[in-house]
Amino acid sequence: MENVLFSVLLFGLIMLFVFVLNYITQQVDMDKIPQYKKNKYYTWFWYFYCIFFLLYGLSDIFFEGDFLSGTIWVVISITILILNYKGKVFSNPSK
Repeated sequence: MENVLFSVLLFGLIMLFVFVLNYITQQVDMDKIPQYKKNKYYTWFWYFYCIFFLLYGLSDIFFEGDFLSGTIWVVISITILILNYKGKVFSNPSK
């Protein structure tokens, strides 16, 4: 029961964070932010995303014992890390 309660509370905290972040970003006029700053934010977002999934995959492998699922997450995260490093994860629209 404690795991279910923890999961529900964690999900609620994540959703609250997403709603607050969405509210803040809606208040900011995105056209006033230069494109190079947006690209920098996108790049750092993808690096964070890849590190998160890499750690998730490694925890699946070592702590949960689920080698297949963990390996899939690790391969996906390393692939996205390499593509992000080469600059091919998101498009750079010209303005």
